[in-house]
Amino acid sequence: MIQLKKIDVLFLSYVFITSILIVLTWNNTDKSLELLITRGVIVLISLSLIYFDTKFKSTLLNLARNCYPIIFSLHFYTETVFFNKLFFSNLDSYLMQLDYLIFGFQPSLSFSVYFSNPYFSELMYIGYFSFYLLIISFVLISYFKLKNNADLIFFKFTACMLLFYLFFSFFPAAGPQFYFPLPEKNLPSAFVFDKIMHFLQQAEQPTGAFPSSHVGISLTIVFLMRKRFPLFIKIIIPFVIILLLSTVYIKAHYVVDVIGALLFTPIFLYIAGLLYKKMPNFKK
Repeated sequence: MIQLKKIDVLFLSYVFITSILIVLTWNNTDKSLELLITRGVIVLISLSLIYFDTKFKSTLLNLARNCYPIIFSLHFYTETVFFNKLFFSNLDSYLMQLDYLIFGFQPSLSFSVYFSNPYFSELMYIGYFSFYLLIISFVLISYFKLKNNADLIFFKFTACMLLFYLFFSFFPAAGPQFYFPLPEKNLPSAFVFDKIMHFLQQAEQPTGAFPSSHVGISLTIVFLMRKRFPLFIKIIIPFVIILLLSTVYIKAHYVVDVIGALLFTPIFLYIAGLLYKKMPNFKK
């Protein structure tokens, strides 16, 4: 028998809610159908992991069973572009204007121009790339070192991710790299990591600019680990700061996106805590 945890209920609830959004914004193309079929496959894989984890004793299988919502949630980021126009068109013009009102210029365009040194660019790209390493290390430390609190940590982390993506589903914004025309949106050059990030960014979609989920998710990790694993925080703080700067430098975000992440992350963490208390847990 499949035994669900709170995180499973959270994950399946998000899949259900956003599946309704896909139906409501059906565009009579193969993409809407593809999204629903992909979701069916994801749910099937998720339920299979839950089931087989009860049948076999395997550390790798158990790790996958506990963090599959995090893995699949990364997929949900890019798909919001296909159903986030239900109420609003892209809000980039407003975000761009806010940046200009605050600074008197466009930081997302000027940052890489004034700091065009390839060594500095390489540092920025490394900072942005560290986002993925940050998540992987967070998951492994939580599972192997904080096992008693892993359920709560994974739940709150996943809830924050999904809250960011749910926000994107109703308030669309593409970001500078998609909104501004050429040559303004050309990205700075570096040595190695610019090629790596340009390759990874090929899968990016014009969605999820405000608030910055890269900054928000990184801050979520900081908040969740600062008391539980202080050494980890001391190691990652420099990378988080560089990542915060890099989101604007490589034109992934406006500055107001970063400010939005600073404001929304504590709110989403608070909501995640409430959900954890209220969410039913069918595990015996």
